[in-house]
Amino acid sequence: MQYYLQQKWYIAGNLNLLSNTEQSLDLRRSIKFGGGRSIIKNNKAEWGAIIGLAFLNEQFINDTDSRNSTEAFIGSSANLFDTGDLSLTSSLYMYPSLTEDGRFRTDFTFDVKYDLPLDFYIKTGLTYNYDNQPAIEGNEADYVLSVGFGWEL
Repeated sequence: MQYYLQQKWYIAGNLNLLSNTEQSLDLRRSIKFGGGRSIIKNNKAEWGAIIGLAFLNEQFINDTDSRNSTEAFIGSSANLFDTGDLSLTSSLYMYPSLTEDGRFRTDFTFDVKYDLPLDFYIKTGLTYNYDNQPAIEGNEADYVLSVGFGWEL
């Protein structure tokens, strides 16, 4: 959710949920609040940056105790949506922990969609999660690569 103020400034808040077997996450709940600025915002593209706080609750699949922590975050997201048949979206968020000494997380996404004739499309995406203090040592990173084919109404 974003609420735009004057001159391209905005405040935002959202809830993120993640389950991830590679990093033994049964459920990660993250509530984020922050403020940002649109660097580019027109009828073809949007690019902005944001900074704020995230409140994290993690429950794990293995015997690791649940974690509650507070993180700062800085991020950027871009959306190229009126470029003909091709659209791109990407975001990068970095989370240095304020309550867990030395912990650092990163979330990155990149999606590409190509419009085909007759309202069909092909879409591919990459999601990458990094945590330097995971529940299982050696499983700092996880990624998901997706490819899809669809039809729009």
